Amino acid sequence: MKRTLKIPWAIFRLLYLMVVLGGLAACDRGRRAETIDAPICAIEAARVAAESDPLFQEEECWVRSDWWNLFNDAQLTEFIRLAYERNPTLQTAYAKILMAAANADKARSSLLPYIFLGGDFSRQKLSKTGVIPFGETKVDVPLVPGFGIPVYFSLYESQLNLTYEFDLWGKNRNTLRAAIGEMRANVADLAFAQLQLGIAIAEIYFHLQIDYKRQAIAKELLRNRSQYAELVAKRKVEGLDPAQLLNTRKVNVASSTQGLLQIQGDIAVSEYQLKTYLAGDFEEDISDTGIIECPLPKVPLPKELPLHLLSHRPDIRAKLWLIESAGRQIEVAKAGFYPDFNISAFFGFQTIHFHELFRWASSYFNVNPAFTLPIFDAGRLLANLRGSEVNYDLAIFDYNNLVLNAAKEVLDGIVVLRNNRDQLSAYEQQLKFNRDNLKLVSLRVANNLSSTLDYLTSEESALLAQDQEIVALGNTIQAILELIKALGGGYDARCWNE
Repeated sequence: MKRTLKIPWAIFRLLYLMVVLGGLAACDRGRRAETIDAPICAIEAARVAAESDPLFQEEECWVRSDWWNLFNDAQLTEFIRLAYERNPTLQTAYAKILMAAANADKARSSLLPYIFLGGDFSRQKLSKTGVIPFGETKVDVPLVPGFGIPVYFSLYESQLNLTYEFDLWGKNRNTLRAAIGEMRANVADLAFAQLQLGIAIAEIYFHLQIDYKRQAIAKELLRNRSQYAELVAKRKVEGLDPAQLLNTRKVNVASSTQGLLQIQGDIAVSEYQLKTYLAGDFEEDISDTGIIECPLPKVPLPKELPLHLLSHRPDIRAKLWLIESAGRQIEVAKAGFYPDFNISAFFGFQTIHFHELFRWASSYFNVNPAFTLPIFDAGRLLANLRGSEVNYDLAIFDYNNLVLNAAKEVLDGIVVLRNNRDQLSAYEQQLKFNRDNLKLVSLRVANNLSSTLDYLTSEESALLAQDQEIVALGNTIQAILELIKALGGGYDARCWNE
């Protein structure tokens, strides 16, 4: 007689608990990665140093969300509005939010029971030569007890089903929170995409405005050097100037022609780039707004910049939500080591007589509580947990790297803007001296004290100084935009997550 070895339930539970605790202990890799703080002291020092600069304006509040209005340019405002409405990049970012919201709703549904109602009708024929000889009855009347099962019959069914998983270890709740974190990260990504697009439009727009002005200067410079070459050619004929001087002046004319063509090519490419951002029909008009006559905007510099910088950066906020989501995924992976409990049940009616369908005699039901115990999975659960932990650490590392870059961008933005503004001031002063000198030479020519060549030489110097000044202006505007971007462009996480 064979004997069956029976393990008491208490011993089985103890063994299982040891397996679970052993698995959790084995997957403990020590301390998780930790987030770092922004270098507050360095940012505060840079902010204080910039307080005395007239280009900055210290404010209690943060940068405005409609930062482009600082430039008082109606054309730029309209371009950004159009891009925000039509650009495919923003439409894609918005679609990702909707997808993440759908995933969150799907995760939320796992917290509730799943109930559905079904019914069907089927016409069947049973085998007369099978194991069970159906259809032995010879009566041609509806089936009644004692007359066997007919070969041909119709079957009517109606059933109410229920399934529910008990979330004892928080697996489904943490899955939901992870999905919500990803959705909020996508919301922050949309804000960052808007900021990047707006800054890109402003950069290419002001680059165009600078090139429009440089094109006018280049045409004047070409005219100046052509006149100079024509005068030298006449003087050469009369033996007043050598051929070498004429060749030098022809080289200058050719150089001016090349410079003008280069600027015109840059304008064409930049216009198409701007129209691409607008996502229209490439027929938009871009006007020359006379940017050099417009004063530079004062850049808002929040007093609490070091403390609130990270909360006003949409890219950093997105990383924080991803870290939250990754942390929840670790909890989901840990819950996999514990048993799952669920219940399924159904109640319905089944009959081959339609008029008997909803009577108690035709009813049937089933209740099926169940549980699963992961005893041996060849390391699948442990690998999943370790992968979740590494994913969390990677999110932390990405965040830390982004924090350092954000601090660098702000520090660079303040320093570069101040330096470019100083350079612009120097070029403005140089241009003033050249224009004053041009006026003096003009007076000397009018009084026959200087020649036309002297005037053209002085005019050439003034045009070159004006070109340097407009380039310095463009660099300063570029630095303003970079600093606005580094400050988050007016992003407020509280508004975007409501």
